[in-house]
Amino acid sequence: MFHIKSLEMVHWDYWQRVKNIPLDAKIITIAGQNGSGKTTLLDALRTLFGLDCSMGRSYKHYARHAGQQTSWLRAVVDNRATGRQLSNRPFRSSGFFSEDEVTLFCQIQKNGGDWKRQYLMRPGAVEIEEVQEANDWLGLENYRKRLANAGLSPAMAKVLALEQGETDKLCEYAPRQLLDLVFQVFGDKEVLDAYDEAKRHQRDTETELQRFEAELESAQTNQERLRLRAANYHQWEGLNKEQRDLQEEVLPTLQYHELREKAKLASDSLRDARRSLAVQDAQLADRRNDLAERASALSAAHRQEAALEDEKSVLEKRLGDINTRLKPLESLLEQKSRLQKLAADAGADIADVAAELEQKESEYLRQRQARDELAARIAADRSAIAALESKTGLPDPENVRAMRRALSEAGIAHSMLPEIVEVTDPRWQGAVEGMLRGYTSVILLEHARDAAAAYRIGEKERYGHFIVPERVTAPEVQDRSLLSVVRFSAKVPPWLIDQLGRVTRVDSAEAGMKLSGGEEWITPEAYHRERRGGRSVFVEASRYRFGQAGRAQRIAALQQSLPKLEAQEDQLTIRINKLAGEASALKARIAGVDAAKELVARQAEFDEAGHGAAPLKAARTEVGTRLGELFPLIKKATEERTLADNAWQYAKRALVDGESGLKLAQKRHQEERAAHAKALSELRRNWRHLPHGWRRPARRLELAVLHQNAHQVNLRIGHLASDLAREDWETDSTVVDQHVRLSALLQGRQAETEERRYQNNRAIEATNNARGAYIDRLRYTIKTYSRNIKELGELANIEVHTDPVRLENDDVQLAQAGLQVRFKFDGKGPIGLNDGEASGGQQVMKSLILLIGLLKSDDGSGGFVFIDEPFAHLDIRNIQLVGEFLKNTDAQYLMTTPLTHNTDVYDPSELTLITSKKKKDTQWAQPIFVLQRRAAKAA
Repeated sequence: MFHIKSLEMVHWDYWQRVKNIPLDAKIITIAGQNGSGKTTLLDALRTLFGLDCSMGRSYKHYARHAGQQTSWLRAVVDNRATGRQLSNRPFRSSGFFSEDEVTLFCQIQKNGGDWKRQYLMRPGAVEIEEVQEANDWLGLENYRKRLANAGLSPAMAKVLALEQGETDKLCEYAPRQLLDLVFQVFGDKEVLDAYDEAKRHQRDTETELQRFEAELESAQTNQERLRLRAANYHQWEGLNKEQRDLQEEVLPTLQYHELREKAKLASDSLRDARRSLAVQDAQLADRRNDLAERASALSAAHRQEAALEDEKSVLEKRLGDINTRLKPLESLLEQKSRLQKLAADAGADIADVAAELEQKESEYLRQRQARDELAARIAADRSAIAALESKTGLPDPENVRAMRRALSEAGIAHSMLPEIVEVTDPRWQGAVEGMLRGYTSVILLEHARDAAAAYRIGEKERYGHFIVPERVTAPEVQDRSLLSVVRFSAKVPPWLIDQLGRVTRVDSAEAGMKLSGGEEWITPEAYHRERRGGRSVFVEASRYRFGQAGRAQRIAALQQSLPKLEAQEDQLTIRINKLAGEASALKARIAGVDAAKELVARQAEFDEAGHGAAPLKAARTEVGTRLGELFPLIKKATEERTLADNAWQYAKRALVDGESGLKLAQKRHQEERAAHAKALSELRRNWRHLPHGWRRPARRLELAVLHQNAHQVNLRIGHLASDLAREDWETDSTVVDQHVRLSALLQGRQAETEERRYQNNRAIEATNNARGAYIDRLRYTIKTYSRNIKELGELANIEVHTDPVRLENDDVQLAQAGLQVRFKFDGKGPIGLNDGEASGGQQVMKSLILLIGLLKSDDGSGGFVFIDEPFAHLDIRNIQLVGEFLKNTDAQYLMTTPLTHNTDVYDPSELTLITSKKKKDTQWAQPIFVLQRRAAKAA
């Protein structure tokens, strides 16, 4: 695996540009105050290697702090071969065979409202400026695959992403998790996954074989069905012969016999029908008498109902007259009750109440005026939103509408400047709106020849805005001018192009002041500097007028402000309602003072009203009582009239139906007599072709006894036809050949299925044997890792023991296997991975041993490790022990530590990086200071 030689950061967090931070050392300590950027520096390396940042942060967090559009990370890493062969270089799979160094780039750009990152690899030491125009950028997944081929496997990436204060997390792994991590780093996990995939494939093959066997059983069922079809062939021939006999002889003979019998029955029926017609005529006379009685009863019911309705109308009219006379008297009595209540509620200090009432009414009027103004503003904003969302857009001011109407009547084609302007970069929408807000009513003529006529109309209308006939096609520019972010859908005035083209876009006023003295510039916040000086031309988003982007931002601004305005309107309404209630109460108190006087003055009037209302109320009660009695009587009379009407209607329909039935019966009798005569004639004529022997009475009676009638023969013929049409009848004589061919095909398919099952069983056996043989490789991996951590423990004077791992060629046992590691510190009893008995320093030592044991593998030796504050929980002695331990290993370490009086934390470091906090009055943080240990002189 490779190690890191140098790092460069551009616009990363609060560092503007930190070039070529040396990292070509074995142990590197990053020291600084809390919050000075130590973890930020490690997160830069994590981002550069495609890893996740620590503490829930991401690369977007750091790029956003810089306030720039682009951030860069660059690192030079080692690409030297681990042995004598050049093919052992870490980045050989990326095509870098001859260079000892490889440069890694990460570019972070703001794309719209989000941040995106992309990666690049170059052989040798390459600067950022040399790859500005590169077009072979890599995505995150492809970049991670290349780093994995160089030794930074996904398992190692997981270890490198440990957050601050979590350097002891490896020792908190469960035995199963630790064993899985070992297999991932040593490459055994992929082989085990391959065996699992092979077993899944074999299970799929077994499922397919089961499907083939089911299809084979279905085909055997089809073979049996063919045999049954052949057996039914002869039965079908017998049924066909029976069908022909019935159709050719039996059916015609019985049909002739039935016609003869039918003619005889028809003669008897006609005689019975004549007698029935005489009976029906007698019954119609009785129905006519019953209808006359029903009509008389219906007339009596109508008269009773009408009398009750007339009485009801008279009483209702009288009740209306009583109510008319009683209403003014009741009104006077209600006034008397109101005056009595007001007189009882009146207070003593009327002057104070009147003053308070005046104050409340004044406040009420002021609040109503404020609410009306706010409601008008809300209505205007809603109208503006509706207009902006529609195709018509906002209406122009009255003077503009008048001018455009006059131009249209004169036949002069024109357009407004906002209709042809579109801002391509939303960030500069406000700046363009500010520069052009004085030109929203500029009229552009389609034809320059109309200038004189347009000027005359403008003079007549006293139009105070420019009318422009001279127009040119706007060029497309790609510079820093304000014109570069504006597109025009039609030709524009040349002076507008000049005006926008000489304004330079700058990110801030400070950046604008760095330009030459006479240059004109503008910021995204619409602060404009020209030859006369600087001023803000800011326009609120709710008043944008130019382009679709301006329309969208204006709609968004208006929609955002509407809820606040509506909430203010609701508060004003609540206060107004409260003031109105308080004013009404005060008015009632003032009115109560005069109520007692009015009661005394009008006492005679109120007494007269009481005397006059008493008899009227009694009369109203009497009339109402009678009306209440009439309603059930009217309802009963209506029901009796309805019943009488229904009975009369029923009798009438019965008489009509009887007369109609008699006429139809008479008509049908005449038709039947004619039909009977015609049938006798046709019988003699149509059945002359029937053989004489078939027409004989004895033969006809014999067939009638045997087959009953022609209908039964037809049913039998139909039944035979239905039987012959069924799918289980076979009419093809080649069915035997089909049966023979299907039998041969089934024998071939059965042999093929048996062969495939045999091959799949052999594959299952071979997979189990191969995985069983690979168990030895897994045991070797565990033995190698156990040896590695035991050797590392000896370097730190720690006894490390691993429990034997039971590995069998069984899915359940492989899934449950785990690696249990025990440590002995200072000759004390053994401590497990995470049993809670180890101190903080011992937790760090355990995790370091487990971590570096992974790096010491044959395939993953060397490399680098990020350790965030490893000495946080250690005393001086343990710090020295950890330092000696790190010196004795062959990996590259990047460690962080806060500034502390204990200088032992710097003892193992060959290189120390010092970070500093950003000062409040500066935009960028201070550079990173580098301290390199002086090389020891040779003795």
